[in-house]
Order: sequence, then C-alpha cells, then structure tokens
Amino acid sequence: MIYLHATANVRAYQAKLLEMAQANMTFAFEFSQRLATIRSPVEFFTVIAEFTSKRIGMFGKYSKEMAELSTKRTA
Repeated sequence: MIYLHATANVRAYQAKLLEMAQANMTFAFEFSQRLATIRSPVEFFTVIAEFTSKRIGMFGKYSKEMAELSTKRTA
C-alpha cells in the first residue's frame, strides 16, 4: 500500500515538473516574439517589466503547488 502511495506521489511530481517545463517553454517563446517586435527603447523596458512580472507570478504559482505536493507527500 505504501508503495502505491509513493508511486502516485512520484507521478504527481513528474506531472507538475512537465507542466512547469511546458509553461517555461511557452513563456520563453512569447518573450522572444515580443522582443523581436520592439520598435523603441522605451518599449524594450515595458516588455522587460511585463515579462518579469509574469515570470515572478509563474514562479510563485509553481512554488506554491510544489510545496502543496510536498506536504501532501509527507502527510
């Protein structure tokens, strides 16, 4: 029974890591597309600020979700 629980936890971690990798790839692609369309120095800083904010939000979200998986695993 413990083995099945551990296997389920490993699968949940793997699924979350895959989700994080996909989100990171999507983020990088969107960021590079936006950088390629910049027409002025001011727009550069606006894009950097926008994507920095999105990146911080993404890290916060996934940190919280991984922490929840961690506490679920040990409970």
